[in-house]
Amino acid sequence: MTIDKNLTDLLNDLYEGVYIIDKNRKIIFWNKSAEEITGYKADEVLGKSCKDNILMHVDKNGNELCVNACPMVFVMNNMVAISDEVYLHHKSGYRLLVKVKGIPIIENGNDSKGVIELFTPVILDVEHEKDLLNLALKDSLTKVYNRKGFDFLYPIRQREMTLLKLHTGILFFDIDDFKKINDTYGHEAGDKVLYAVAQIFIKSLRHEDIIVRWGGEEFVLVIFIKELQNIKIIGNKLIKLVESSFIEYNDNFIKFTLSGGGTFLKDKETIVQAIHRADLLMYKAKSEGKNRFICDI
Repeated sequence: MTIDKNLTDLLNDLYEGVYIIDKNRKIIFWNKSAEEITGYKADEVLGKSCKDNILMHVDKNGNELCVNACPMVFVMNNMVAISDEVYLHHKSGYRLLVKVKGIPIIENGNDSKGVIELFTPVILDVEHEKDLLNLALKDSLTKVYNRKGFDFLYPIRQREMTLLKLHTGILFFDIDDFKKINDTYGHEAGDKVLYAVAQIFIKSLRHEDIIVRWGGEEFVLVIFIKELQNIKIIGNKLIKLVESSFIEYNDNFIKFTLSGGGTFLKDKETIVQAIHRADLLMYKAKSEGKNRFICDI
C-alpha cells in the first residue's frame, strides 16, 4: 500500500500521533507527533509489524493487546472506526495513557487495506515545574512528592476528601531486586527504572491522589476512593502495568517488577500507622515470591 505525499504532509502537521498499518499489520507511516509522544523515531518502527509489540499496548487492567486482542485488527476486520483509552510503552520505560482512534482504510467499498491510528496523551495532572514551592516538595529524580511534600500536602488533601466522604487507601510499593539492577547495569540505569515506575504511577492515578517517593526504591501512594475494594483493584493493576514495562539502556532491555501492600486509614489511627501496616504487607508480598500485591481489605 502506498501513501499519497499530500496525505503524509497533512498527517505530519497534526498534533496527534498518527501511524498507519497495512493489512499485514506492517507499520508504513509514523508521523512526527508519534515520535514526540512515544520517544520512538520513525526509522525505529517503520517496516516492523505491530505484532512485534513495539508499543506494548495494554488496556486499563494491564492486559496485553498487541498480541491477543489488537483493537486495530478489529477495525480492519470489521471495517468500523473505534476509540478507546489504552496504555502504551514509552521508549523511556514508563506507561503512558493515550486516547486512540482507529479508522479503517477502505478499498473498493468492501475491503480494508489497512488502518490509520490517531493517539493523544490523556493529561491527568499539570506539572508546574518552575514553581519554587513545587520543586521544594518534589523528588528531583522521579518528579513525585518527597517526604516533605507529603507532610505538607496530606493534611490539606485529607480534609478535602473527608468532606466528600471518601475512604483513604494506602499502597506501599518497593521495586523488586533493585540492588541487583544497580549492580548489574549501574546506578544510571537504576535511576531510569525509578523514573519509569514513578511515571507509571503519575499516568495511572488522579490529580487528587498523592504519590510519594518514600525512600530509595520505595513509593507510597495515598488514594481517595468510594469503595475499599478499589485498593486491591488499583494495586493489582499497577503491578501488571509495571511488569509489562521495560527500559532500554546501553543495548539492554531491563525488566523490573514491584511488590506492594495495601490497606486503608482506620478510625482514630494516624496516617503513619496505616503506612506502617501497608509496609508490612509489602514485605509479606516479597516473602511470597515478589511481583504481587497483598492487601488487608
